[in-house]
Amino acid sequence: MTFFLTRWFYALMQFIYGLFNNDYFLTILVVTILLRIVQIFPDISNRKTQIKMAVVQPKIQALQKKYADDPQKLRLEQSKLMKEQGVSTFSSCLPMLLTIPLFFCFLSAFRTWGNEDTITLMYETAITQTMDEGSAERAYAEETAMDTFKSFKFLWTQNIWQPDCFIDGSFLIFRFDGEVITRPATLSMINSVSLANMPLLQNGYTDSRGRTVSGEEIWQTLVDSGLAAGTYGDAGNAGGCSACSSCSTDRSGMMLLPAEVDPAIADKMLGEQTAVASIDPVTGEDTPQSTATGTDIYKSLMQRYPDAISKDGRTPANGFLIMPLFAALFQFLSMFITNRRNKKNGQQDQQAKQMNSMMYFMPIFSFLICLSSTTAFAFYWTISGAFQLISSIIINAVFDRKKKDDVEVSA
Repeated sequence: MTFFLTRWFYALMQFIYGLFNNDYFLTILVVTILLRIVQIFPDISNRKTQIKMAVVQPKIQALQKKYADDPQKLRLEQSKLMKEQGVSTFSSCLPMLLTIPLFFCFLSAFRTWGNEDTITLMYETAITQTMDEGSAERAYAEETAMDTFKSFKFLWTQNIWQPDCFIDGSFLIFRFDGEVITRPATLSMINSVSLANMPLLQNGYTDSRGRTVSGEEIWQTLVDSGLAAGTYGDAGNAGGCSACSSCSTDRSGMMLLPAEVDPAIADKMLGEQTAVASIDPVTGEDTPQSTATGTDIYKSLMQRYPDAISKDGRTPANGFLIMPLFAALFQFLSMFITNRRNKKNGQQDQQAKQMNSMMYFMPIFSFLICLSSTTAFAFYWTISGAFQLISSIIINAVFDRKKKDDVEVSA
C-alpha cells in the first residue's frame, strides 16, 4: 500500500471506522456515499454532453456522408463542428476515468485492512499460548481474541474479510472459496515490502478491551509463535520495483507463515513432538529439525473458532453469493439505463456502441471481482452501483423535465 491515493482512502476509512465506534457497515456505507457524491458532478457534465451530442448528431451524420471518401477531412470538419457546438468527448469519458482508479485504490485499501485484521487475530490468538493455563491473563487474552473474531461477522457472512461465497475451487486468476478464516496461502503471499509498510505493524493498535499494543510487540509475538519470520521493519531485497508493494513477491525480509519453524517453538505451539533427528554433516551429531511449518501452526490455532476451518473435509460456507450477484445486477441496470437513454436521444456513434458492449462486460467483471475479493469490498462496490443507479434515474428525470420545459417555452 504505497500509492498515495490508496493510503488516503485507507486513512479515511480508518477515521470513519473510529468515528462510528468500529462499525464496518456504517463505515463502508458513508465512505461510498461520499465518493459517489463527488462523482455526481462529472456525471452531470456527462449528461449535458450527451444532450449536446444528440443535437449535433444529425450534422455529424451529414458530414460522414459528405466526406465518406476523405477520412482526414471528415476528422477535421467533425472536430470543428464539435468545437463550435461546445461538445467535448473527453468530458463524457470523465466518469469512467474517475471510476477506474477509485476501483483499484479501494480494492488495495480493503485488502490491506483485511490483512491487518487477520494479523491482529493471529497475534491475539497466538499470545494466549504464552500464558499459563487457567490464568486470568490467559482468559482475558482468549476473550479478546474471540471478540475480534466475532467482530468480523457482517450481515449474512461469517467473516467480512473473506468472499461472500460458498464455492471451493479456482478459476483463472480468481479465487473462489467459502472458508471463514483467511487461507494460509493468502497470508504467505504478502511480501516483505507490504509488511514493513503496513500501518498496523508500524503504529500498533488498541484492542477491544483498551490495551495498546505496539507494532514491534505484535511482530515479535508472531515470530516467537512460529507464525512469522524476519527482522521487524525489514522490507527485504526486492529489486527494481521494490517500492511497489502490489507487484513485488520478495519475502527475504519480514514474512508470514514460514516454511520452517524452530522445533522448540513448534512443540510449544502444537503441543506434540514435531521434530525428527538429522545428522549434522560437520559434527556427526543428531540435530533436531522441525517438520512443522507456520501454516501448520496457523491452522491449529484457528481451529478454536466456531466453523473456522473444515474439520470434516468440507469447506465451511462464508456466504451465499448475494453480494456479488447484487453488484452485477446494479452495474447492469445502471448501464442499461444509460444505453437506453443514448438510443432514445438518437446516439449511434462509436461511444454509444462501446457503452452497449460495456453493458454486458461490466456486470460479469463486477461479479467475478466481488466473488474473489473480500465481502467488505463487494459491499462497497454493491452500494456504489446502487447509488449510481439511483443518481442516474434522478439526473435523467431532471434533464428530461428541463428539456420538456424548454420545448414548452419555445412553443
